[in-house]
Amino acid sequence: MEQQVTAQEKTYRLSRAGRRVAYLLLLGSVLIWGFALWTLKNTLKIGLRPANFWPSIKLLVKRLLGFAGTEPLTAEEAIPALVMLVLAVVVPLLIWNIVEELRSVYTVGPRGITFQSWGIRLDYPWSEVEELRPVDEETEEPLHELVVRTSRLSTIRGRVARFLHWQAYGPRKLPLYSGLEERDDLLERIRGFMAAVPAAGEAEGAPPAVEVEAPAAAAAPEVALPAAPSAGAVEDGPPLAEGAAAVPPAPDTPEE
Repeated sequence: MEQQVTAQEKTYRLSRAGRRVAYLLLLGSVLIWGFALWTLKNTLKIGLRPANFWPSIKLLVKRLLGFAGTEPLTAEEAIPALVMLVLAVVVPLLIWNIVEELRSVYTVGPRGITFQSWGIRLDYPWSEVEELRPVDEETEEPLHELVVRTSRLSTIRGRVARFLHWQAYGPRKLPLYSGLEERDDLLERIRGFMAAVPAAGEAEGAPPAVEVEAPAAAAAPEVALPAAPSAGAVEDGPPLAEGAAAVPPAPDTPEE
């Protein structure tokens, strides 16, 4: 028997273990980002002091453009610098994803599911939720996601937060993190509310369709045909009334 879903709203956040893992990932990401910036600075010989910063940037631009009197970048400098530059750009995006997970709050109720995080609020009614599916079932704590019919990223006010959420999950996906507290209960409630939604194609709150029967074809009027005269009836006699018994003619009286 399926578990009945209560009608009241319920809020879900990261558990203590989930927050601990997220903070460790955040710390590791910040260290990697700092290492990438430091290595990039040393590889390209960029000075950090105000008196040396702009002259070193100008010299780097001349080396990249191949100005006369400057030594071009070698492969030993270009390849590590390119790798560190990629890390310096990508790791901040990862840091934002971890921060969004740390601040994530899910509210589930009869009207739908609401996701809130740092500068983000997304409201999805159950009629807009298309599918609940796992992202990776082979891990110890699999990650699930909700696929919605239409994007609601335009409701996020901040452009930066809107872009960062979009680059992480796309316009029509909502993540359900593995470190959520009472995660199994959250998934069960979502499945229960989704099962209670009418089938796709039926408008939410629309009145049921009324079947209208086609009017039956009008029956042709019955025309009463005169009955054929019975044998022996008077040729010019009046017609018999309907249902009256036929009276046999009187026998001819012989003349005296």
